[in-house]
Amino acid sequence: MLEIPLQRGTSCPLYRQIARHLKTMIDRGTLAAGLRLPGTRELAQALSVSRTTTTEAYGLLVSEGYIVERGRSGSYVAPRPSAPPTVAAAFVEPLWDLASENPSPGLLPSSSVRGLIRSLLAEGGDLFASSPVEGRDDLRSALVAHGALRGIPARSAHLVVTGGGLEGLSTALGALKELGTKKVWVEELTFPDFVAMARSEGLDVGSLPLDEEALVGCLGTVGAGEVVYLIPSFHNPTGRTLSFEARRALLAEGERRGFWIIEDDTYGEFRYGLSSVPALKSLDGADRVLYIGSFSQLLLPGLRVGYALLPPSLRESFLAVKSRRQGPVSTLTQRVALGFISGGGLDRGLVRLRAILSRRMETLVEALRREFPQWETTKPQGGIYLWADTGSTDGRAVADVARSRGVALMAGAPFAWPNRAVCGLRFSVSRLDGAALSGAVRILKENGPW
Repeated sequence: MLEIPLQRGTSCPLYRQIARHLKTMIDRGTLAAGLRLPGTRELAQALSVSRTTTTEAYGLLVSEGYIVERGRSGSYVAPRPSAPPTVAAAFVEPLWDLASENPSPGLLPSSSVRGLIRSLLAEGGDLFASSPVEGRDDLRSALVAHGALRGIPARSAHLVVTGGGLEGLSTALGALKELGTKKVWVEELTFPDFVAMARSEGLDVGSLPLDEEALVGCLGTVGAGEVVYLIPSFHNPTGRTLSFEARRALLAEGERRGFWIIEDDTYGEFRYGLSSVPALKSLDGADRVLYIGSFSQLLLPGLRVGYALLPPSLRESFLAVKSRRQGPVSTLTQRVALGFISGGGLDRGLVRLRAILSRRMETLVEALRREFPQWETTKPQGGIYLWADTGSTDGRAVADVARSRGVALMAGAPFAWPNRAVCGLRFSVSRLDGAALSGAVRILKENGPW
């Protein structure tokens, strides 16, 4: 039954209060077109008013076109007039998605995970029991063992299971703020959600150069207790990977100056070649690195599983913030993740993804160089993103024209800090296969003023 707040004894008649509230709910879509409303007698009893009051309210709504009466069938919400078309509505729904971070269905290990879930449900046990806020011991041990494949020397006591990489980043910022951090530093092109998180925490956000030599040279401006946020491997949005020399210099400066480094390694395992790119956390002198890993981007996006490897001095604050904000990841989710890892699904999935993404990226690079030789592109060493420098053309102009032709791209401007126009575009290979990638680039070339 509908609950409608009424103010009795006021100058506004009750029937008008009822009609006004129903109009608001219809205008906002809460009551959808075609929904059958309670009868006037039924509504009058529920609201403790006379039937005359509800009949008058419905009559007013009928006269204003909000409801229609269908004899004995009752009263129904009438279709509302369409809103005037906006500029965005004039764009074609993208048929070729070169913007999304979400994987195409063929990349997901759906059948193996479904089988795993069925086995776990049949097995029963502690699937729905509570979990420690830091995560189950068996999953944490499995994640530490997996991290060892990248050379990261960690103990399970240093690891906290998180609900994906975003939760790890948010919790890390909250913990660092509790310890006195007042400022974070990001590269001039960076993951915009991190900037939004930092600002929501009330932290000041400074900008560092993207060029690695200039980046290392500017670290002298970072104060003790402050934070440098980096995506060292297969950077979002540029696809860039920091050199080994730059990584060693960053760690040395962090130790010398006393600042923290948040290493966002969301894409770090999606290398294209046989040789791994070492995580910052795997190198000597990484005691001030907070490492954020995730399986939520491409392999298990629906499960939202990630983890944080923490310096011991940050663990207590991290767990306190996580306990207040999100609490532990569900036991069922952790059991699925554990089964996926221990059954070899993670290793097999990574091998498969690396091969597919490498082929897709090669196709995209070739297509862009063929159709847009005036744009500067460099094939990344891994990940899902490719950056194109569009010369003197604002990336937003290209993205807008592309969207009107059914091709979705990301302009560079949303990644810029401080906010500014950027003559660049971010392409993603997570949604389209090779033929579709080539086709999308060809459509972009044929329909743009380039």
